[in-house]
Amino acid sequence: MKINSLGFRDDREYALAKGPRTFRVLVLGDSVTFGHGSVYEHTYPFLVEQRLRAWRPDVDWQVWNLAVPGYNTSQELAQLLEVGPAFQPDLVIVGFFENDVVDNHVVAPPAATARARSAALTWLYRHVYSTSVYKRAYLELAWRLSASNSYRLRLQHVGAEAQLLEHVQSAQDLEGQRLTSFDRLDDCRLQAAPCAGAAGMAPDIVDAMRREPGWDAWADAVRRLQQLRRDGVYRLMFFVNMAPLGCPTSDVFYDGGSSRLNDFFVRTLGADSTPVATSYEAFRRVRPSQMPEASGHSIGNANVVKAEALFAFLRDVFLPQIAGGRAGAILRGPASDSARRAPR
Repeated sequence: MKINSLGFRDDREYALAKGPRTFRVLVLGDSVTFGHGSVYEHTYPFLVEQRLRAWRPDVDWQVWNLAVPGYNTSQELAQLLEVGPAFQPDLVIVGFFENDVVDNHVVAPPAATARARSAALTWLYRHVYSTSVYKRAYLELAWRLSASNSYRLRLQHVGAEAQLLEHVQSAQDLEGQRLTSFDRLDDCRLQAAPCAGAAGMAPDIVDAMRREPGWDAWADAVRRLQQLRRDGVYRLMFFVNMAPLGCPTSDVFYDGGSSRLNDFFVRTLGADSTPVATSYEAFRRVRPSQMPEASGHSIGNANVVKAEALFAFLRDVFLPQIAGGRAGAILRGPASDSARRAPR
């Protein structure tokens, strides 16, 4: 795993200055977006970049994976406020995972001690990212999630990947890392494979989430990110990394109340018409057995599904709406008919 000289996960080095055809995308997020346990070439930000390049090879697409393991939404806001002016993004994508609502704090200018602590942690992140470091962070998170709260119990469930976390050194050798063909289910096949009698989420899951420490600070961070978009500081959208529940009796994903949680995230993050994409419906149409770690630190095909969902949203919804400025001129620029043909 490599952290480049600009401080984010990438095997490549970049200049801050952009070329005349460069369209730069910053992807913020936590360990799910960072790709903990995944080989770099199969992280979903990298896979999205490959799809953008195949779709419009006339554009110099740069998708920078700025995600940091352990970050929540308030930390991602602070990160954007710090690096955004220098990195000059044409688009900011905030990758969201369920535990990002936990332990947020109101973002304010840091004191000197906080800056020193951040510098030390950044050095560790770049040079000592290892099994032991991440395992300690995981155990701390498990301890914080130990309260008998239905939402915290939900997070414990989706984060229970002990075997993967204990063997990060050999994660690249996992069978699930391979990108393979997989089944795609149409409506008829979905209806023919129900998951009758399976347990679902607790009915109070959304209310329990609102009772989490830091909930108000999370909501504030979301509003401030939305405000940055409204004020025209950044083109910004959210991407919800969420899969339905895996059926215990058949090889399908099922609702079980998970759509209620996904819809809540989409509505909240999408307030004031902020664009939001989600992987939820895409996962409904594939098989859990072919989507390793879909509900947590996705690897292999599960990242392909996420990349497909995000790319389709960018191609069909978000990018066509960019009309003005430098980015609009790039997207209106010369492209051959073959370049404009969207991969399906």
